[in-house]
Amino acid sequence: DIIINFLRSPRWKTPIMSFLDEHCIIFDNEDENKLEYTPYHSKFKLLVEELIGELLAELGVTQEIFMAACQKAEANPIHKKIVDQIVAVDNFVAFKKLMCKRNAELNS
Repeated sequence: DIIINFLRSPRWKTPIMSFLDEHCIIFDNEDENKLEYTPYHSKFKLLVEELIGELLAELGVTQEIFMAACQKAEANPIHKKIVDQIVAVDNFVAFKKLMCKRNAELNS
């Protein structure tokens, strides 16, 4: 529940949306995955890791405990959706899709 509340909070949403808004302009809906996208994906993963790391440090929770909780949470459909969002950060195709979607939203 703490993780869900965190992912809905401005502490999470503000830096994530700022990143998307700032960098989505270079992403287009072409099938080609351009090499220039890679550094942005790396920066995004680092941002997410830092945000989650800060939360875990505040809670006094190790990464191992967090990962165990994520695995356990997969039994609950709502919690599984949250875990899937966190895991999707490593997925380049999902990242590109997110960036293209945000670019389209800002340009409509």
